[in-house]
Amino acid sequence: MPVHFPFDASIAGASTIPSRLYTDPVYLELEQERIFGRTWQLVGRADQVVETGQFFTADIAGEGIVVLRDGEVLRGFHNVCLHRAGMVAVGCGKRKTLQCHYHGWTYNLQGDLIRAPEMEGVDRFSLSDMHLKPIQVAQWGSLVFANLDLKAPPLREFLEDIPDRAQHFRIDEMRYVMRREYVLNCNWKVYIDNYLEGYHIPIVHPGLHKEIAYDEYRVEPHRYYSLQHAPLRPVSGNAAERNYLPPAQSGSADDQAQYYWLFPNIMLNVYLGQMQTNVILPLGVDRTLTVFEWYSADPPADVAADATWTKLLKFSDEIQIEDIEICEAVQKNLRSRVYDRGRYSVKRENGVHHFHSLLHEFLT
Repeated sequence: MPVHFPFDASIAGASTIPSRLYTDPVYLELEQERIFGRTWQLVGRADQVVETGQFFTADIAGEGIVVLRDGEVLRGFHNVCLHRAGMVAVGCGKRKTLQCHYHGWTYNLQGDLIRAPEMEGVDRFSLSDMHLKPIQVAQWGSLVFANLDLKAPPLREFLEDIPDRAQHFRIDEMRYVMRREYVLNCNWKVYIDNYLEGYHIPIVHPGLHKEIAYDEYRVEPHRYYSLQHAPLRPVSGNAAERNYLPPAQSGSADDQAQYYWLFPNIMLNVYLGQMQTNVILPLGVDRTLTVFEWYSADPPADVAADATWTKLLKFSDEIQIEDIEICEAVQKNLRSRVYDRGRYSVKRENGVHHFHSLLHEFLT
């Protein structure tokens, strides 16, 4: 179905997107097809596919996928057997072949069918005609991305100049530390809206507000990403007493930390020696999974026993709980009979306006 709603490219004259886009399941189905099914998604880690035969499975827009290492090549396929739609891989591991968990059809690491038991006598059937359906996959640093759309631009074009801007953080040297998940009773876009502006920080995040220089907070939009500049307040005394980040080092604010959002649902919070990824996944029109993963250039032997990491994770959890509360309250009120569209703060909500402009572009 076509989606029509007016949208002004000028933030000063624009209204926010209609509330029905947050509450009607019809629009989530369209988003899965037109947005999640056509954009690069963060699906795994490079350390999961180091050796030939290593694989992991994931899900994009309701489509099961498998990503594997074949020598020097990273490959990705729909996790769908061509016989009767069984899965050719489950979980993660290491195999010389992919084998359907329904009837045992077997494929090599290039996706070619090499064994189909008891198919003798089938007219016009040839193993050489059968090949798992490919998807695009690519690696950047410690991260593995996938795209269901074979015609989509390559990952590097999607990332634009991020790899160059973040080069000094040496993301490729960071190693996986841990993962946390949260489930929110709100639409996935409510959470993205909330992430893309600092306007709410003084009210919703009093602890965070003490750490950052709010007056200097700004968002820098690009084609498919935005960068948030959130410099820390000057520290008097011991910098190690900070809650928000490890002790600040020399250099500009952007040299010490960068906060990226990649359309539609990926956040990369990159610090000197540390990185946090956050992937936002819709579970329903009013239910969302947020997946946090931490990476470090010098990971602790035991996170639970490390005082710096314990403090960092506690503060991160505090911020997340505050965000969950406000996002769930907003979701409830988006169903109100008295609300449909609001207005943007020109000074504070250009990141949200940029996100909504991309939604309008992809959906209409």
